[in-house]
Amino acid sequence: MMRLIGVVSIVMLTMGSGVLWADQNAQTREQWERYIESAGVSVVLDQANDLIEQEIRNLENAPLGFTATQLEEMRDQLRLRLGSERLKQDIVARLQRDYSPQQMQELNRVLESKSLQALQQLQLQLTDADVRQAMRSYRIKVQEHSPNETRLQLLSSLDQQLQQSALETELKVELRKQLLATVSHLKTSETFPEDLLERQLEDYRATVEGEISENAVFAYLYLLKRTPSSRVRDLLVSLDDPAFEAFMALCLDAMQDSFREAREQINENVQLAGN
Repeated sequence: MMRLIGVVSIVMLTMGSGVLWADQNAQTREQWERYIESAGVSVVLDQANDLIEQEIRNLENAPLGFTATQLEEMRDQLRLRLGSERLKQDIVARLQRDYSPQQMQELNRVLESKSLQALQQLQLQLTDADVRQAMRSYRIKVQEHSPNETRLQLLSSLDQQLQQSALETELKVELRKQLLATVSHLKTSETFPEDLLERQLEDYRATVEGEISENAVFAYLYLLKRTPSSRVRDLLVSLDDPAFEAFMALCLDAMQDSFREAREQINENVQLAGN
């Protein structure tokens, strides 16, 4: 009897530790989800589904002979593997795997900066259609009167430091690579190596990068029009931190990995079909 009680106790303890680990894992995941929200990563990834829809419409209008069913299947597969929520999940999983509690604390210190939180609140305004219209009108007005170059350079530095434009550029380029690889597979069963895909999209990358960065600078020009340059510089100083730079680099790398793995799966499917 005592032996049975001992066995039951061990089993219960094991079950308890498993529940505790699951709870801790869930808490860490929720914390990382808040971090990618605070850093502006989520707002970039939220564009993924709309970008997929836009690319499918482009294929619909192109003379490539895709049927409505093929396009629908392509859309569903892209959303399933590379949609907004899946990309966020992949990034959070990578952060959970690679980051230590100490690194989380260092990042938290940066993200709790009052100046960064204030900017985040301003950025939320851009979800309002009226605000976006006002921003476009403001941009036209500013361009007509030649904006202050020093102020523009400062806001350009802010855009580079935040790295949101770089992430958005990579999202659009990676999605276009995915479409090229998918169309090639469906139409010719050929596969493109990564370096060839990158060369094919050099001009597209340059165009997208320029447009996104310019739009971001004018968005900041509007959102921060009442913010003194000294406070913008304070924000730049708070973001100039290895913890933030490493975090954004990992988010970018994890997103690229998601796309690369999806393309590798296409290649594997082609090889299996050839056997």
